[in-house]
Amino acid sequence: MSLLSNVLVTETDPNSAVAETYRSLRTSIRHKRLKKSDEGIVLMIASPKAQEGKTTTLSNLAVAFAQDGQKVIVVDCNLRQPSLHTIYGLSSDAGLAQYLKSVSPVQGCTSKAALPNLHLITSGGQPPNPSELLGSPGMAELLDHLKQQYDVVLLDSPSVLDYTDAGLLAEYSDGILLVVKQDRTKREWAKQAKERLEQSGARILGMIINK
Repeated sequence: MSLLSNVLVTETDPNSAVAETYRSLRTSIRHKRLKKSDEGIVLMIASPKAQEGKTTTLSNLAVAFAQDGQKVIVVDCNLRQPSLHTIYGLSSDAGLAQYLKSVSPVQGCTSKAALPNLHLITSGGQPPNPSELLGSPGMAELLDHLKQQYDVVLLDSPSVLDYTDAGLLAEYSDGILLVVKQDRTKREWAKQAKERLEQSGARILGMIINK
């Protein structure tokens, strides 16, 4: 398994200023005190549109939590344009889509990253009905199971304004980070994304300005 060094800077260049920024983000989330029981927390990383740095942020945040000794699992819920398997150098043959279609058990869909304390559930491809799968009882059951096994469950989602998927995932999340990109994200996009997530009952922890 190989890692994309240009993406996972928290692992490949841990002494850099960028890596320290991800550790600061980890600390800020901890101060939110989301954990109210022995269960883990579910965090979703979202963005108004595509190509705003959401998946890179999630991937490095996952490494930062794992480096802190937390047991972490990342779930690629972006069944539209999945990419986490590429970043972590994993196969996407068996993943979330297979589990939700009841083809594979959760153990068969979970991969160990080439880093301590970190596991992934890849997308398992690009099914024709992602919204129906993510909104199914199986998704809620999966997250309930993962919260019993992991300290932090991180969800990658499709862009908020392009698909309904993020709103469905927001219902399962204890907190959401909204990633926007300087010189790309329009102020109106960010506002609309925030409002749409809040309509789903989301708790938005804050906004990350990328680049």
